[in-house]
Amino acid sequence: MRSDPQMTWIAPPAVLPLHPRARAALVLGIVSALGALFLLPALLGPLGWYYGAVARRDIEREPTRWGGHRDATIGMTCGIIGTALLALALLVAAIAIGGYALLLDPQSGYGS
Repeated sequence: MRSDPQMTWIAPPAVLPLHPRARAALVLGIVSALGALFLLPALLGPLGWYYGAVARRDIEREPTRWGGHRDATIGMTCGIIGTALLALALLVAAIAIGGYALLLDPQSGYGS
């Protein structure tokens, strides 16, 4: 096997290190979206949304330094969903508490 002087070798592309907050955003976002039924994990939604946004911004500023854009985007999206579910749960809870308060004292309405 002879080597061809015209042949050039191209190095494989280097794998960029994952941004530190990209994986955190992914985990927080998934936990908040899946755990929204239990309310406590849903509190992590805004944090996942924030971490994802920060990681995406840093990755877009320095694309040759950081990888993990997809993880940050998925984490941010799941964080948004978790935050929306949290807001919906709080709205339902407020309506339920208000309705329960009216049931306890029916004479407390307007016009009394």
